[in-house]
Amino acid sequence: MNYVRILLQVLLVAWVFSSCSPVRDLGEGQYLLNKNIIKNNKPELNKGIESIFKQKPNRKILGLFRFHLGVYSLANRGRDTRFKRWVKKTIGEAPIVLDSVLTAKSRTQALQYVQNNGYFNATVSDSTDYRKRKKANVIYTVNTGQGYTIKNITYLITDKVVESMVIQDTANSLLKTGNNYNTSNFQAERERVTKFLRNMGYYEFNQLYISFDVDTALKSHQANVKFIIAGTNVPGAGGDSVQSGSHKLYRINNIYIQTDYDPLAKVIKIPTDTVKYKDYYFLSSFKRLQYKPEALLTRVFIEKGDFYKINNGDYTYRGLSALSLFKFINVQYKPIENDTLFGYWLDSHILLTPSAKQDYKLELEGTHNGGNFGIGGSVTYRNRNSFRAAESIEVKFSAKVESIPDFVDTTADASSALSLNTYEIGPLITIRIPRFLWPLQKFNHIRSSNPVTQFSGSYINQKRPEYNRHQFVLSSGFEFKETKYKKHFVYPAEVNFSNFDLTPAFMRKLFEIDDPQLILYYRNYLITNGRYTFLYNTQELNSFRNFIYFRFSFEIAGNSLRLIDKFTKTNYNTEDKYEALGILYSQYIRPDFDLRFYQLFSSHSSMVYRLYAGMGYAYLNSTFIPYEKTFFAGGANDLRAFRPRTVGPGSFQTENFIEQLGDIKINANLEYRFDVFKILKGAVFLDAGNVWIGKATNTFEGGQFEFSTFLDELALGSGLGVRFDFTFFIFRVDAGVPLKDPGRDERDRWVVPDLKPSSILYNFAIGYPF
Repeated sequence: MNYVRILLQVLLVAWVFSSCSPVRDLGEGQYLLNKNIIKNNKPELNKGIESIFKQKPNRKILGLFRFHLGVYSLANRGRDTRFKRWVKKTIGEAPIVLDSVLTAKSRTQALQYVQNNGYFNATVSDSTDYRKRKKANVIYTVNTGQGYTIKNITYLITDKVVESMVIQDTANSLLKTGNNYNTSNFQAERERVTKFLRNMGYYEFNQLYISFDVDTALKSHQANVKFIIAGTNVPGAGGDSVQSGSHKLYRINNIYIQTDYDPLAKVIKIPTDTVKYKDYYFLSSFKRLQYKPEALLTRVFIEKGDFYKINNGDYTYRGLSALSLFKFINVQYKPIENDTLFGYWLDSHILLTPSAKQDYKLELEGTHNGGNFGIGGSVTYRNRNSFRAAESIEVKFSAKVESIPDFVDTTADASSALSLNTYEIGPLITIRIPRFLWPLQKFNHIRSSNPVTQFSGSYINQKRPEYNRHQFVLSSGFEFKETKYKKHFVYPAEVNFSNFDLTPAFMRKLFEIDDPQLILYYRNYLITNGRYTFLYNTQELNSFRNFIYFRFSFEIAGNSLRLIDKFTKTNYNTEDKYEALGILYSQYIRPDFDLRFYQLFSSHSSMVYRLYAGMGYAYLNSTFIPYEKTFFAGGANDLRAFRPRTVGPGSFQTENFIEQLGDIKINANLEYRFDVFKILKGAVFLDAGNVWIGKATNTFEGGQFEFSTFLDELALGSGLGVRFDFTFFIFRVDAGVPLKDPGRDERDRWVVPDLKPSSILYNFAIGYPF
């Protein structure tokens, strides 16, 4: 059985489900809605028109198969049972029967949409093309005519102070003379101006004060727009209300921060202790403040005497939320009468409900990749507000065991899938301080940056058939947000020490191979490095739109130690190698990036495009980058049709090798995702990638990166996947088959003719691959 037969079987199953003819269930004169077709002289409007149709065809998978309709039709056969009803309700989708009433409503909605976009003289008509097998296409013909543009904008604003502010801000207006008329722009401008004025002190201002008067009777396909802001209503003669000429401009008076507020308590606690710190009042039922005031004030952006600004409340809410100290946060304002102060004033109340000071988390996971099983878990203890300054201490203890091939003794029983011949165990301690420390503390009060300083230390003991490795890592650094979508991670100081204890058999294997690079991979090493990571992510929760994820990281190691050697060694030589603590330290640079684009077709289907690339370059004190920083290909998150560390480098050919690592990596993925039913999701994927080495070696023949050949050396794999989405975690199963193996002869790298059922590689994992 070759790959073509496997593919044909998959397509056959999909076809069977999608072609179980639903038209059998249709009554006399009923037709299945097959397609909505829009004929429009302005095709840029089609997407918006299509989104408001009252009747849409049954959805398709991969744009080809109406799988859910086929399941419904299949379950509709024979005797009705509870199981069949469940299948029809959860997986199936009832046939969309052409409804002339809904067609007429769709036509009306389409006309309204086109007119809202400035085509007031547009016409929309519909016709129905009745096809074979009781299917029908509805054709909507749109003739927009000439669109209207905005000729003039005049402002009629009762409050002269408000008028001055709005006029000065017209550069940011969404309404411009000469622009196409668009109704949505008017609503967006109403919202923008409302937010603008509420950020200028107008606490009570709302959208109801703003209206527009549009005159389209100019006989020139142009419109004059009057932008109107009404004044406030006040009592007049005889009890009638009349418009006043001014809106109230508010300032902030007192700011109260209650740190033990409980909104769910049957009896609201009355704070018994008040502490004034700077211009803030801290309220609590405890005799001693549970939080040092300065620790909270770095995330509070409401200040006494300032004009009211809605943004300051939002920044305060997000900043306090980022501390992970409070489960409820409520920022309130209350107008007050103050006879000693001129104008209008607000008291601000920040109500905070603390989360539990301590918590525990238990995580378990199982893995399976190409016949290799594993199981792991971790216990995490977290202590919040450890020193009353909003810090958190987290202690995590992880352990996992798995089965991997024994590269030295390929006949050993330890290579069996259930042998669990490898384990990894160790603790991780992390201290997070929600602010910058010296000398950066002056930047702590930057809005929305939410800075965090972090210190961490970890130890891992990894036991494999070939070696026992001990790794110690200490790091310190900070992170902050630049904007809503941009985040920076700066870790200027990190120390990584690894100690390898190789088995005698493995040592003999390495010396038999006699490759310097391979031997150095498994020597003890010391890394003193700094790293920087930039993250750009435009994804927004509860927002249906395409988004981009981009991560760039740059790491540099060994330069500080090398500089010390340069000024302290009497016979310093650039060609010499130097040690620290008796260990040859590493010196290298290592940039990499991960770019993803998520294209959302609907709420039920999407396409994900991913490109990853990275390289390491060793210099001066190092000949090769250390084992810990090498790249590998294969596994559940990149090349799912290949086992981890079994691809490359380059076109290197081997039947059984220790670990196939590289200095350079390129990986690309394409994945189509779709819903099957509520918790079950499906995927079809195509993966490509490989690793290479930067310098030619005797061992990895064909493994060196060459621009002229690297595209032909990309491994290819494809397959199907299912995801069980339980909201709080996602369990994933991917079945991949190799299409192209660069480790085969150059003239025979396409493996499609040789595929068998045993060629399918199954991957079990938690979460999406990317």
